[in-house]
Amino acid sequence: MEIRQFRRQYDLELIPASHHGIILGSLVWDPIIGKPKFNHPGMSNHIYNAFRTANLINNEELVSFLESSKNIPLGPAQFSSIVSEVEIDIDFAGSLDYHQINALEASMGLEKIKKFSFADLQARIMTNLERVRIFDLLDTLKKDQWEEYDGKIRRLFMITELYYGNIKMIIDSSLKTTFEAQSAMKTIDAENQVSLGNRLEYTFAHNEVPFAMRLERVKRFIA
Repeated sequence: MEIRQFRRQYDLELIPASHHGIILGSLVWDPIIGKPKFNHPGMSNHIYNAFRTANLINNEELVSFLESSKNIPLGPAQFSSIVSEVEIDIDFAGSLDYHQINALEASMGLEKIKKFSFADLQARIMTNLERVRIFDLLDTLKKDQWEEYDGKIRRLFMITELYYGNIKMIIDSSLKTTFEAQSAMKTIDAENQVSLGNRLEYTFAHNEVPFAMRLERVKRFIA
């Protein structure tokens, strides 16, 4: 499935600069124009950090709750059976900040990649227990500290689902030497290689780095 259709059909946002620090419950500033931002003046990076700032939880609870958010297990992404890969056009791929893409763009140019996609899709989804805990804390914050809630949290979005996929790239076999030179330098590290006539397909493990997320408005969040 093409990436724009994927976003529309499943109401997901691409993560433009993905990294290991993004977990369920992370807060996001989603401007009217432009990409979602993980940093914004006065914004906590996670909903539990916001609760700690408001003294609704203590330090031990903060550490415990953050760990529970990180450790929700990965499972198969529940898309329709026709969605086995999410294809991304090369121009759009250049806007994603993945080190494999950046390395290839620098060494041989993205226009030489014939196909780029995310495959073997997996998801990490906020549990009902987590949702109820966050909902109850938000309810307490609204009742007891409205100004704190209204000024720092209410207008934000929260990540409730994260999607992962191994990166697949297809290139002309004539570029094999250039490609594998990058791999030898550990700039990129392909997990698998398949020969497809005069083309080569390389697969890179997602290494727990998500490519898409579901955002929910904090002010509309329900358990």
